[in-house]
Amino acid sequence: MEDSGWKVGLCSAATGKFLTAEPFGFKLNVSASSLKKRQTWTLVPDAHTESFVALRSHLNRYLSADKDGNVTACAESVDTEERFAVEYSSEGGARLALRSVLHGWYFSGEGDQVRCFARSPVWWKCQLALHPQVHLKNLNRGRYLRLGDGEISGDRVNPWGAESLITLMQSVDGRVAIRASDGSYLSRTGELSAEMSEEVLLSPEFHCGAAPGLAFKDSNGRYLTNTGSSGTTKTKNQNVTKDELFVLEASYPQVAVKAFNGRYASVKQGQDLNVNQSEIEATETYQLEFVSSTGKWRFRTKDDKFWRLSAVANGVNASGDAGDATTQFELEHLAKGFVAIKSSNGYYLSAKKLGAVNAVGAEVRAEETFQLVLLNRPIAVFRCDFGFVGVRNGRLECNLSSYDAFQLEAANSGFYHIKGEPPGCGTSGVGNSGPEGYWIIQGDFSISFKGAAPEEFIFQFHSRSRVAILAHNGCYVRGEQNGTVRADATEITEACLWEY
Repeated sequence: MEDSGWKVGLCSAATGKFLTAEPFGFKLNVSASSLKKRQTWTLVPDAHTESFVALRSHLNRYLSADKDGNVTACAESVDTEERFAVEYSSEGGARLALRSVLHGWYFSGEGDQVRCFARSPVWWKCQLALHPQVHLKNLNRGRYLRLGDGEISGDRVNPWGAESLITLMQSVDGRVAIRASDGSYLSRTGELSAEMSEEVLLSPEFHCGAAPGLAFKDSNGRYLTNTGSSGTTKTKNQNVTKDELFVLEASYPQVAVKAFNGRYASVKQGQDLNVNQSEIEATETYQLEFVSSTGKWRFRTKDDKFWRLSAVANGVNASGDAGDATTQFELEHLAKGFVAIKSSNGYYLSAKKLGAVNAVGAEVRAEETFQLVLLNRPIAVFRCDFGFVGVRNGRLECNLSSYDAFQLEAANSGFYHIKGEPPGCGTSGVGNSGPEGYWIIQGDFSISFKGAAPEEFIFQFHSRSRVAILAHNGCYVRGEQNGTVRADATEITEACLWEY
């Protein structure tokens, strides 16, 4: 759940068009063929009643229905006419109806005619509009899902490492599949499947009240839950309790920090930071968190502490709290995917050959250069301001409502290879063809997904969960409103930033 609500698109089951809030005059229509910003609504849960929600538009105004069935989207706060009851179709699929709590009529719309005066349910397909790569936490157990031994287990206190990444792959009817970090799909029995099929599809349901959460129902009417000591994830019960509710949380980048000596920054031997480990484990993994008020970054450890500047010899240790200004660092992007990390004292972090790290570098030399190795995106979904990245009509496009996942292959040199996936793994339908092949630059600088051999890309971290992608031709990858993806930008603009 994001920003105290669930971000969704509402698509008419009858026409296939999305409910849209226009910026001028707060006008409503059901005319858009794809899900973009204007078609994004936030379902705000009622704190007292399980099935009641308010719908907030991208303009931060609420949907209202009066006694005559007139519908507007200009209310600044939630009162009685802004509350709707959510009802789900018994025929399966992710379909819901919205009923005015005050007046009892159902919400409907076609073209410019948006009303709330129907006597029987009018069905809408509900499409999740959040970025689909998340962490999932069981509301009752308070534990996160992770890829286990032949299953998805719900036993992780902190969502640490690639195994805690969950990708929600969405089908054309609004149902979702829960995908593990190794690319496998969770089936209703708890087993893992290699392909996206009917057995892995679940209908999300929004449950409100004092402890709001998402429930996932299979086609047999059973809900996802965690069972046993390891928290095996499978469908089991036909009623929803806190055991069947899950919370979605954003998945921040988690990285390993590699120094010039080829070793990784570690807190394995205590709180002091040392670059002395050759293998990446939990103690060499850090969550990279952007501080929007300062434009700086924090490095969070698995124990929920942050790197901070030490008072002793300008060293760095992992004992900081979020309120400590010395936990914030500047990232300066260098050539070939390297970064320099500047501490709050104005000096760069400098690594010694034997592993000690101190904030004493007045300039950037080899000892002040590091590589940030992205660990928790073995598969990645990209989104820009125009939409998701995926394959349509044999072309890589960036203005889609649906999306494809791409494999990220990290090279020791600090570069990444971006590869499509085998058939049966995408969201454009069960058993789709899949965008298999590497991203490569073509003669007109557009990006193709059909490369037989990989080309090198560099990821530069910007603002929370967005990256700029630098291609081997020295230009940044950017998206165009018409859907074209090109590697021809000489500087970073909004069109060059990709949510991942």
